[in-house]
Amino acid sequence: MGVPRPLRPLLLSHSDGGGGAGRAAHRLHRALRTGGIDSRMLVDFVDTDDPDVQRPQQVAVNLRRRLRIGADQIPAVFAGLPEPQGFSPGIASAVSARSVDAMGADIVNVHWTNFGFLSIADLGRIRTPMVWTLHDMWAFTGGRMYDEEGPQARWRRGYVEQAGSAAGQRWDVETWVQQRKRTHWTTPHMIVTPSRWLARLASQSALVHDWPVTVIPNALDTEVFAPRPGARQRLGLPEGRPIVMLALASDLADARKGTDLLLAAMSQLATERPDVELVVVGHAAPPPDWPTTIRTRWLGRIADDSLLADAYRAADVAVVPSRQDNLPQTGTEAAACGTPVVAFEIGGMPDIIEHERSGYLARPFDTTDLAHGIGWVLDEPDRAAALGRAARAHAERRWAQANVAAEYARLFASVKDAQPPL
Repeated sequence: MGVPRPLRPLLLSHSDGGGGAGRAAHRLHRALRTGGIDSRMLVDFVDTDDPDVQRPQQVAVNLRRRLRIGADQIPAVFAGLPEPQGFSPGIASAVSARSVDAMGADIVNVHWTNFGFLSIADLGRIRTPMVWTLHDMWAFTGGRMYDEEGPQARWRRGYVEQAGSAAGQRWDVETWVQQRKRTHWTTPHMIVTPSRWLARLASQSALVHDWPVTVIPNALDTEVFAPRPGARQRLGLPEGRPIVMLALASDLADARKGTDLLLAAMSQLATERPDVELVVVGHAAPPPDWPTTIRTRWLGRIADDSLLADAYRAADVAVVPSRQDNLPQTGTEAAACGTPVVAFEIGGMPDIIEHERSGYLARPFDTTDLAHGIGWVLDEPDRAAALGRAARAHAERRWAQANVAAEYARLFASVKDAQPPL
């Protein structure tokens, strides 16, 4: 009897970096390989120099990519959706289901597929056993990556044709997207969500409520993101001044990310603690409307994880002021560095923060309570140190690469063994 070969998963993602979903997918890929799993990754945009990451080999690949991304945006613009950048109709594909199946993987782990990477139809045609890791709500909405959560939300009730809004057309693009999902996704697949919040929403949705769902958090290198002294000196930041950190790669005006709520809280805090400095990672300069009353330092985009970890270590508290979010890595990274996190009690934030034990969960979207939480961390150094130790312990327990890779490996093996061979 021969020695069984290692499991060979193929991770599919729009990119292996750039946005949060791509970074999370690549971190899982590296965690699997570190754990002895023969993981490969197929992406549209390559952001790393990882030799185990591939992208489709096509003639004029850059032109084709621009055409796909452009085509993916047309329906939302035509329908007159107010925020077309947060919508994907899933009509274009960089890869086909046939080419995915031909890669010889034991299991396909789908991650973020929008912007023309993998269409709704091709997702439904993949025959290799599949696990789908959700990084937002797109899988069960009518094309929105994030949507309202109330009891009347359309993704809960199912989509009924409504009037469109563009050029007098009676075309409801969201119902059209949902109908295509129902047509092509006839076989339930195992869903993984990084947070309990997203698992709950998926199980309450009209489209995938009967699909199996399990919660496995995003993997994090807790050796890189770890407490170390001397960060302020290395970054040239002042000693002895309270530092609040905001790390945000997306637009500062993105309402979902809640920068406006943080500014309101910081304005309140500044009246009591004028010495507090806000350090922003991900942007090099303030937008024109940034309030001058808030002492702010701009560190720009930090691509190197070791330097990014220093930014978290240099802060006394990290704030994630999102109105809606899954399991933002800005929160997990800060906690792993031993920096307490303050956020609103929404989405996946309770999976990151143990209230008043490792950080502070403010009432949504009470900026006075958010300011109170930031001040509560800053006011007592001994308490802040205890919060940081608890945050670090939680990170090691839940997000360490070896733990997450082992959870995924067990899940991959169970899903593979439950499927008949192709």
